Amino acid sequence: MKSQVTPQHYDMWLRPIEVTSWDGATLRLRAPNSYVRLWFETNYLSPLVKELHALGHEQVRVEFDPDSEHRPAPEPRQAQVMAAAEPELARGTSPMSTPEASSPAITPVPPPRETPTSMSAMTDDQPGFSAPDAATLNPRYTFDTFVAGPSNQLAFAASQAAASSYPPKYNPVFICGGVGLGKTHLLHAIGHQQLGNRPGSRIVYISSERFMNEYVQAIRTGRMHEFRRNYREGIDVLLVDDVQFLAGKESTQDEFFHTFNALHENHKQIVLTADRKPHEISDIADRLRTRFAWGLLADIEPPELEVRIAILRKKAAVEAVTLPDDVALYIATAIKSNVRELEGALIRLAAYASLSKRRIDLEFAQETLGAALTRPREVITVETIIKAVASYYGLKPSDIKSDRRHKSLANPRAIAMYISRHHTKDSYPDLARAFGGKHHTTVISAVQKIAERLKDDASLRSEIHAIESMVLR
Repeated sequence: MKSQVTPQHYDMWLRPIEVTSWDGATLRLRAPNSYVRLWFETNYLSPLVKELHALGHEQVRVEFDPDSEHRPAPEPRQAQVMAAAEPELARGTSPMSTPEASSPAITPVPPPRETPTSMSAMTDDQPGFSAPDAATLNPRYTFDTFVAGPSNQLAFAASQAAASSYPPKYNPVFICGGVGLGKTHLLHAIGHQQLGNRPGSRIVYISSERFMNEYVQAIRTGRMHEFRRNYREGIDVLLVDDVQFLAGKESTQDEFFHTFNALHENHKQIVLTADRKPHEISDIADRLRTRFAWGLLADIEPPELEVRIAILRKKAAVEAVTLPDDVALYIATAIKSNVRELEGALIRLAAYASLSKRRIDLEFAQETLGAALTRPREVITVETIIKAVASYYGLKPSDIKSDRRHKSLANPRAIAMYISRHHTKDSYPDLARAFGGKHHTTVISAVQKIAERLKDDASLRSEIHAIESMVLR
């Protein structure tokens, strides 16, 4: 893996990892502390497993020895990765999906939204299907570790209701919001709380992508009856992440529709997440979109400064990191829209401090994180924004640039103009030319109208935040 990372990343994150044993089936590793272990699991575990698969080790377990650093920490996680037989059909992308990068270089990212204790994929050799149960819940993601504030208060309350009401008070609960704002955290927290309240209940947490992959696999292997039994019988709570990725998958949507109906009719709690509201998900059946909106819809918006600081403090307490107030303010001021990036910056800072035996203070934070927090972003163009808006609303870029004035086109076009005005340096005449040669007064009027609507329209704010997260990530 050394050739796939920069020398700096190799020295900092890979060189400290020791191999303690390898028997051809289980690879045991040791990290100098939990920070390095967490960073490795987040950024390098999956590439390592792919390398092992490429070497012919199709079924392999990667385990970490207990931390050598004695301090309170969550129990070590074990990752079990089995060879995945992913048919080409299962790899189809939705309008919002992002293909894997073709470059072999590995770039570290903050901790992911879902970090299950085990991950598995079906192979043709396996004897049967088994819906993923509560073993896949992340022990770090509980209501106690979630920081609630004005931006996520409704989603937090809705999640608590879903976790404590039986039969369900709201069904389904649909949580929507941009990338890295805590949707997956709330799903896992619901699962933990349900298990605490009803220890014998069966909780299933799954991503829509995994549901699709297992459905396709069931068709290929002639085990549809078994697949349906596992997802429709004996389940008390179904937690589904990123349902927007069902878009464009008509057969999978049909299967999920019947699964949804079976559980709903039996008063089983269903909780769904997506990066947008049900009516904004393109290429999805109306009957499914309608059911998504049956229960309670809860938005999550980017957190306010005070909430971002509170998130950092709580994360620091969980990780036993001493975080001065001025350092928390420095990080929270620099990272405004993504909780995952906030926590990733803190973990990075703690890891550097641990490895260099330095005390965390503002000077050290600026020295360690300064380049990352102030690095110039990739240049954003009007064309990039038009493509993002078109993707979000299920349109073509040519629709955004066209002269047609139908409301279904005019509103996305105005939003694209507003975002372009705020994220590019183009003048109004330049923007007018980029949007199909319109008069610059048309752009001015659109920008002003969107700005005025944003004052009172929370739904519009949420839409623009979601599109901006697509453009800025």
